[in-house]
Amino acid sequence: MNAMLQDHPETVRELVARAAALKPLLREEQAATEANGFPTRRVYDAIVAAELFNILTPKRYGGYELNLDDFYRVVIEIARGCPETGWWFALGTGHSAQIASYFDERAQAEIFGFRRNFQAPWSFAAAKTQAEKVDGGYRVSGTWYYCSGVPYASHFMGNIPLPKDADTTGTPMLTVVIPDGSFTRLDNWGDLLGMKGSGSHGVTVENVFVPEHMTFSFDADLGLTGPTLGYGVHRNPLYSGLFAAFAEGGLSAMSTGLAYAAIDEYEELVATRNTPGRQTLRAYNPDYQRSLGMAVALADSARAITLAGGALYLENAALCAPGIEPFTVEKAMRMDGTYHTAERLAYEAVEILVRTASSAALKQDGRLSRYMRDILMTISRGHDQFEFRAAGIAQALLTRNRNFSFPA
Repeated sequence: MNAMLQDHPETVRELVARAAALKPLLREEQAATEANGFPTRRVYDAIVAAELFNILTPKRYGGYELNLDDFYRVVIEIARGCPETGWWFALGTGHSAQIASYFDERAQAEIFGFRRNFQAPWSFAAAKTQAEKVDGGYRVSGTWYYCSGVPYASHFMGNIPLPKDADTTGTPMLTVVIPDGSFTRLDNWGDLLGMKGSGSHGVTVENVFVPEHMTFSFDADLGLTGPTLGYGVHRNPLYSGLFAAFAEGGLSAMSTGLAYAAIDEYEELVATRNTPGRQTLRAYNPDYQRSLGMAVALADSARAITLAGGALYLENAALCAPGIEPFTVEKAMRMDGTYHTAERLAYEAVEILVRTASSAALKQDGRLSRYMRDILMTISRGHDQFEFRAAGIAQALLTRNRNFSFPA
């Protein structure tokens, strides 16, 4: 199939069309995915057959090496079929961009050559982690949580805090990459209000040797001032960006697809059911028309923000890689803010539709009810909730423009 997909625009259109064509299957499997805790094998095999796992993987390792906004287009279509599958896909698959950015050529060849269809969650939420320095690498143990994408994953990526030293300004981390067979997925996901099928299980690692070249260290409070290792390998700015400007984009795309899924359900509702107490379809009622139209505008706005974020990531990375302009944490935080704003718009779209659909359309196992539960989980993720993070944008702005100083 790859031989048929050489021209970039045609490749994108074909992959988006393949993702959209999965919608009937994804919707058919929604309940099973939710009950399972992660996408069913039918869903996984269909995504493999559509060759959607390698959108951001470098060409030299058999991938398409497309842009971030192209990846978001595919995520939107998958989430339109099943938001929980969209979450699992976005957070498990997108990290091929970080592997190609932050690891050297030896590590990349080993990781992408391990198994076709790279997938790896990257967890920052850990307990009792340990990385003992040994000859040639580290002995790693620990438990990580919210490892979205770990079912069917080829690898696991986990963060381990490092001791601070005089040269450290923020929170230094060691990221380790561990192949399937050397980590254990916990059976601890699915007992929440929504996103039950997102495959966000915990992972345990016990005394596993991780070679030095399968690790990298970074400070989450620092930006980039020049090219990454990956830029030197691939000469593509996609692989020379700041992860903090990338991380929320996949969920922004998922939320956008979720909003369109709710719109699809509402459109079916108004086209097939009468207005209560009347003998005319709701489609002819201006109240339902208004709700549907507002939701469409909100979803379209979320989509525009999300795709613009993907393009801006590439623009910032293209300036940073040759040393023209740094990819600062402030830039990353402001991009993160736009992604969260897109998620909020998606929530507003779903809320309008749920509120005006009538109780008969909100059965416990109905799609519209599931979409409402899922979007609520998306916008209420503890430290990832935008209200808890927005102050950082203001602090960065005031520090740069007014020389204010804020405690770490």
